[in-house]
Amino acid sequence: MSSIVLYLLLLIVGGFLSYRGVVSQKLFDKLEHIQLICLFILLFTMGLRIGMDDRVINAFLKLGVHATFFALVSVVFSVLMVWILRKTLLKILTKKAVRS
Repeated sequence: MSSIVLYLLLLIVGGFLSYRGVVSQKLFDKLEHIQLICLFILLFTMGLRIGMDDRVINAFLKLGVHATFFALVSVVFSVLMVWILRKTLLKILTKKAVRS
């Protein structure tokens, strides 16, 4: 819980400093690169922590099967819903166009 409060506090302080104009335009222009570098560091750190966890390594095949199943179900239901909504909306729009 305390880490969430810390993140919110940092977000509020950063917003306040930016609103007050404390952040220079030079730093503001480099912000995209700074965010990208921080994102890479975060992903690298997360990858290290996951890779060093023996439970993850031992359950790698099971995780892969679950991930593949989840991806396939997501794709199938997404395509199915788009197909159903497209057919339904086309019928509704066609009826409205005929009435007009």
